[in-house]
Amino acid sequence: INKKKNVGNVGRKKGATVRDVNSWRWIKATAKHFKTEGKLFVPNCTELVKTSHGRDRAPQNADWYYIRCAAVLRAIYLRPGEGTGGLAKRFGIKKNRGSRPEITTRASRGLLHWCCRSLEGLKLLTKGKEAGRVLTKEGRKKVDTLAFNVLVRRGGKKVAKK
Repeated sequence: INKKKNVGNVGRKKGATVRDVNSWRWIKATAKHFKTEGKLFVPNCTELVKTSHGRDRAPQNADWYYIRCAAVLRAIYLRPGEGTGGLAKRFGIKKNRGSRPEITTRASRGLLHWCCRSLEGLKLLTKGKEAGRVLTKEGRKKVDTLAFNVLVRRGGKKVAKK
C-alpha cells in the first residue's frame, strides 16, 4: 500500500491568477474592495444612465459602477489591448424590440471609457502602445492578490467547516 506522506505545500504553486478563480466571486470581491477603499472615481451620472441603449432602465443595484469597473479590469486582464469598442461588444445584450426579433446591441462606450479612466486613476490600467488599454505592473499584482484572496476565501463570507 502506497501511502502519501503529508509534505505540506512542496511542489504546489502558492499564488493564484484571475483564471484560477470563479469569475463572479472575483468580480464581487474586487467591487467590494473598490468600494471600501474609496479611491475609485465614480461619475455623478451613475444613478441616471443606462448601460446600453438596449436596456429598458438604469441598473437597480446601487454598486453597479464598482461591479462594472471590476468586470472591465478582468476583461482587460484576460485580453490586454482591448479598447472601449471591444469592451462594448463584450458587455452587449439582446435588445427587446417588441414583436420584432431580438438583435444584439453593444453596451455604452462612454461608460466603459469612464470605467477605464477611473481604473487609470488608481494606476491599475494604462493606454497600450498600439491601441486599447493594458494592465500596469501594480495592476497585475493587485488583481492576482485579490484572486488569491478569493481562492482561499479571505475577506468574504466565512465558510462554515463541518
